[in-house]
Amino acid sequence: MHESVQQFVERMGMLMEAEGLPRSAGRIFGFLLLAKDACPLDELAETLQVSKASVSTNARLLEQCGLLERTGTLGDRRDFYQMRPDAWERMLHSAQRRWETMRALLAEAEVSLPPELEEGKCRLREAEQFHALLLDEAETLLERWRASRCYTGRAAAPEFPLSGEIAAD
Repeated sequence: MHESVQQFVERMGMLMEAEGLPRSAGRIFGFLLLAKDACPLDELAETLQVSKASVSTNARLLEQCGLLERTGTLGDRRDFYQMRPDAWERMLHSAQRRWETMRALLAEAEVSLPPELEEGKCRLREAEQFHALLLDEAETLLERWRASRCYTGRAAAPEFPLSGEIAAD
């Protein structure tokens, strides 16, 4: 694996670990973000120097997050993983669900709290308004993303191979 790819994969692992996901999940995500083709589980394990069980567990986690998809190949019983073409939209939709849950919780709490907690209720209203703004802007952001020249609806391919033949260096 090229040194710059290795550094990116490691940094992605650390970033996602800071966000609460396992470092291995971040490394898998980083690697597949650059991969030209779907990569079989056993090659991911070998390339990233982690166990097949770890790759399987973390790839399923990323699949549940909507970032990866599992595919197969005719005549090959192995599981292959690749980035979902709509991974970025799914990531934003996931955030929208969290923001809506938070907004609803804040609104419900404000109504049910006693009047003597007016200062706290004011902070709840502010937080609710903030989350409502996030939700409104997320829709605008999605529209802009879909209209942009960056949006292809497909994962971008790198300029060097990462699965099958691993790039040397």
